[in-house]
Amino acid sequence: MALKRQLGMNPKLEIELRERKHSLGAHPIFPDGDEVNFEEKLIKKRFEDVFNKYKSAFRTGDTDLQNVVKTMQTLLPETIQIEVKHKKVLEDLAIEMVKKEFDIADDDMEIIGELTTNIVNVDSIRKSPLPNSETKLEFKDHNEIKAVSKEVEKRRFINAMIQGSAKKCNHMFHLVDEELNKIDYRLLDNYSKIMAMADFSYYIFDDALMNQPGGIVEIKLPRVDGEKISIHAKAMTLPVLIHELIKGVMEVISVHGLPKNPKVAEFVMGKADYMYAEHWDMRLGSCLWERFTAMIEPIDFHLKHHIYCDLIELPVEEFNDKMREIMGGTLKGKKVINDIVSNIKEDIKRDDLEDALYNLEGDDDIDLTDFDFSKFK
Repeated sequence: MALKRQLGMNPKLEIELRERKHSLGAHPIFPDGDEVNFEEKLIKKRFEDVFNKYKSAFRTGDTDLQNVVKTMQTLLPETIQIEVKHKKVLEDLAIEMVKKEFDIADDDMEIIGELTTNIVNVDSIRKSPLPNSETKLEFKDHNEIKAVSKEVEKRRFINAMIQGSAKKCNHMFHLVDEELNKIDYRLLDNYSKIMAMADFSYYIFDDALMNQPGGIVEIKLPRVDGEKISIHAKAMTLPVLIHELIKGVMEVISVHGLPKNPKVAEFVMGKADYMYAEHWDMRLGSCLWERFTAMIEPIDFHLKHHIYCDLIELPVEEFNDKMREIMGGTLKGKKVINDIVSNIKEDIKRDDLEDALYNLEGDDDIDLTDFDFSKFK
């Protein structure tokens, strides 16, 4: 099929967006719009951003799709060839950046990052192209059907946030500019171009041309006491490896947003986690994550993952109400975030005090019998 010049977003995607015929269409969390719906406004700004980054990376305004494909066909193999010679160093850089982003200690979980081109057909948990019709659940009554449907909608939104948080870290490689320049001066420029082109591609190609994965991640949760959480990501290049590792950690955090009943959770994931939805998660997710983090004060930005976790643990209706205010950028949404931050800071103080007391155990010179703890509350 011939690829013609495309100066704007793919027309098919524009129609799906306008008519809300996408995986997040008319989501209950999305604030009310006017003549232009909430998603359209988000995508318009996002498309302008990725288009500008594409033009900046390639120093051109040319968006001929044939040229985009040709450039990727030469740029990607060149980058992979460079990376092969420095594979272990680059993998370690990715893992360390992700651990730092989430403040993960070495003993917290097992994180494996692998640069490889062998990522096709190795995903043992490959998602269905569409919602899984094989997943069955026996409901007590119609009210339970409605309740579980709301859980599916919640999971769909959470999936977009997972992808969005990972997308916002795609350019994290700039944190190690100096190390990358020492490895090979071409890497930084190549990475910038590859990621700018990848982001741009999600808006100029329709879903049928976006099925080749550039990376995957597999998560294993502990089944017995003593086992660690395991995150194993594979990707063709460093920026994609960072994306998959971030996505893996966010998937682990997001387990807290699933229903507590394992059978219901499995049903919800079967209906919400499907391959074609990922494309819209990639397009809209970064916008949603950006709306969420924009409500956090700069001084508290390092707590964003704690705030996210507290939000997704909420019951569906409360989650929808509070997240709608956050997405709307309202004063009420700001208060929701600030209240959560206050609670988190109190918990951190409490944990610090407990750690301090634990370290005093066994010290015969300190008597805490009459100590007044109230001032720490």
